[in-house]
Amino acid sequence: MRKFIFEKEKLGFELFKDLHKYENLDSTFSQMIQIGNFFEIFILEKAKGSLELNGQAITIGDKSVFFVSPYQKKIMDLEISKFKGYHLNFQENFFSNLFDDKLFAYRMHFFYNTLHPQFLHLSSEDFNFIKVNLNEVANELANFKNDSKPVIRSLMYFVLMKLNRLYSERHKLPSTTQGDILIYKFKEALERNIRKFHLVDDYCDILSIQRHKLNRIVKTHFGKTVKETIHFRLLQEIKLELMYSDKTISEIAKDLNFSEANNLTRFFNRLEGVPPTLFSEKYQNDR
Repeated sequence: MRKFIFEKEKLGFELFKDLHKYENLDSTFSQMIQIGNFFEIFILEKAKGSLELNGQAITIGDKSVFFVSPYQKKIMDLEISKFKGYHLNFQENFFSNLFDDKLFAYRMHFFYNTLHPQFLHLSSEDFNFIKVNLNEVANELANFKNDSKPVIRSLMYFVLMKLNRLYSERHKLPSTTQGDILIYKFKEALERNIRKFHLVDDYCDILSIQRHKLNRIVKTHFGKTVKETIHFRLLQEIKLELMYSDKTISEIAKDLNFSEANNLTRFFNRLEGVPPTLFSEKYQNDR
């Protein structure tokens, strides 16, 4: 597995974001498992190949976009001769520093989404809108001036909100990013604590909220109860360990705070319909 670390002072000062333009590449994307400590958005004008993101296979084509959250695992298999586009990457501090909103990433439907593919295909018109703004960001980064930060802030805000709106329309999600703040805090708590806490009461304590109120908010937003949402996210975490690590069931159970391996096996079998060992074998055979 290859791990990438964000270079926040690459430009000689802290910016917490970067933008690359992909054109005329003479190298190939490695099919090695990749993981980074930052957010990524690939906006591809011209592309052919596939992406495996957290075990989900996605076919990549022209005018496609895919979104990667920190520490999500990806494997890219793309034809370099048919590859052109942009690669945005930024740390979580980018949102809190630039937008004064530490929950901004959780307001975007395409990050930390376990229910829908973190992928989007754009129309030519929408892609061109995004492309114009990204070219302006690239120009500001290449010719950085005293007033470049607010310009970049405005451009990035437009790009992210536009993508969020398009993603929401595609998956029939509420496009608002200013709904009940508790849902965004719940998403944050779930991502930060899923490997340690599995009970509804745990998250009620973290958020200082009554169980029935949290259930109502989560059911309205996700269409699932809090328990179902927690179990779905925990199941995904187990799958990632089975697919991308060499750990035993006992080791995975310990890392994910199950009291014993048998409890993890029963949990996985009940939700997935097969034992974790069989799931792992099938994934490796399919690979």
